[in-house]
Formats: sequence, structure tokens, C-alpha cells
Amino acid sequence: MSKENEITLDDIVSGLQDAKIERGDVVLVHSAMRTFGKVQGGGKTVVEAFLKVLGTEGTLIMPTFTFAHESEKEPIIDPQNDKSEMGAISEAVRLHPEALRSTAFRHSFAAIGRRAEVITRVDPKLSPFDLRSSFGVMLALDAKVLLAGLTYSSCTSHHFAEWVCDVPYRHAIPLNVNVRRPDGSIVVQQMTDYQPKPGKDGSYYGSRHTDFNFLGKMLEDKKQVNISFIGNAVIRSFTMRNLISLADAEAKKDYNVFRVGEGSQSGYFTPLAVGRIVISEEMKDGAGRAAHYQWCVCDENKLMANK
Repeated sequence: MSKENEITLDDIVSGLQDAKIERGDVVLVHSAMRTFGKVQGGGKTVVEAFLKVLGTEGTLIMPTFTFAHESEKEPIIDPQNDKSEMGAISEAVRLHPEALRSTAFRHSFAAIGRRAEVITRVDPKLSPFDLRSSFGVMLALDAKVLLAGLTYSSCTSHHFAEWVCDVPYRHAIPLNVNVRRPDGSIVVQQMTDYQPKPGKDGSYYGSRHTDFNFLGKMLEDKKQVNISFIGNAVIRSFTMRNLISLADAEAKKDYNVFRVGEGSQSGYFTPLAVGRIVISEEMKDGAGRAAHYQWCVCDENKLMANK
């Protein structure tokens, strides 16, 4: 991509404002920077754009999830140094000099801004989706969720909704985990993970894998999602409260609202009206598990050219 076609800070600011992100907002962001195209300055520029839009009254939150420790025999959680596995923008937030980070087995968050401390300084013993966790605090603060170049399949707030709705196919798992403190000392910390219950065949979901796009499309049909564009990426924003409220109402009718229907074809997901959904090649997380991600872009050919 030529320099004149590079995405600038002002382009990103404009796209965020078009998605109704405003000064003072609390925003949880899931992102795939490769979907944008070439960004001048990379992830740091994206972070700068968010902070410019949010102002000193706002708060930017990024998932800084780390899965690598799951494959280690004696893992040591190191909030100061564990790299985020959630992409370049997430890592740029983690490394920001003003960022604070929560302590968690897998589901940590880094936050910058007015509400960063109350969001990240939660009790590690709690499930990451407890109402007193970072998610619970974000819900109380009326946080917005922003998906940048991703579909709802990457929206971890749907797992929070599963916890709130107490779905029977997931459960809390107590853990004792080694944690490295800022001074280098190591302590044992009680934590709680939240995972699918293995089925009779040993698999987590059997034939009914997750389909978070279903609830996402319902939000869009209710006109509760703002959609804009940054470069080639489709941007979606909505309030966490609207998602949780919708999930709670629908799960009372059928708790499988988060999953595909019985007998659905392998790989099925609910299509979305805006953007082209591209399934990534097989990728592996830090624990070595294979996964395919749903990227959402304007032009699939531009995404492939940017790989």
C-alpha cells in the first residue's frame, strides 16, 4: 500500500466518532489490526486515536488474555510482563505507560483512563465473569463494546452474558495459581476459571458450537448497534447493558441462544448484513490450540493482500 493510502490518526478518530464513541465513554475493544490496512505508526496510533476521542474523562479497555500458561506444568502468572495474545492494538495498550492491568489466570484486562483502577483492581479469586469482576464493573459503568474488524464471535462479553444467564453447559473451576508480584516475589493466589463442561464424548460443545452472531444480529435488528468503517475494517459498537439485557430475556426462553441450532452444519454461523465475513486460516493460541477467527471487512481482496 502506498504511503498516501495509509490510514492516519485522523482517519481512525473519524471512524470511532462515526461509531458513536464519545468523550467520557468507557470502551472495551476487541480488534484485529490486519483488517484496517496499513496504519501509520501501527498499534500506537490506534491507541492514540482512542485516547483522543475519549479524552481524560474516558477509559479505554483492552483484553490482554494470555493462554500460554495453560500448557505449562507449573505456570507463573506475571501481570507485569506476560504479553497479550489479543493482537497488536491490545499489546500497545498493555505497554502504554499509563496502563493498569488486572491479575487473572487467562482473562486479564489493561485499561487507560479515569476508570482504569476500579476496572483492573478486582479480586483475582472471583471468576473473570462474576458481577464483581472487571466485567461487572464495566457493566455498572455502562461500558460500550467495540468490535474492530471482528464479528461478535470475538466478543467476550457474550461469555459474561452466559455467566449472568447461568447456562448449564459452562462451569466455574477453582484454581491455585503462582503469581509474580511487581517486586519479583512469587505467591500462590486463588483464582477461578470459567470453561465449558466436557460432554459425554469429551468435547466441550459437541455439535452445538458457539454462534455469538445470533444475538449480535438481534441487537442490529433492534437498531442498537452503531456501524462505521476504519480503512477496510467494519467497526461495530453497542452498550454492554443492551447485550446483557437481550441475552437475559432470550436465555429465559432458550439458554442455547448463544449456540448454533441442533443439527446445524459444521462451521455454520449467523451472517451479518454489513461487511464481508472472512474466516481466517488456522491459527494457534499460546497454549497451542487451533482456532479460526471471523474477520469482518469491506473488501476481502484487500484483507488478503494485507496478510
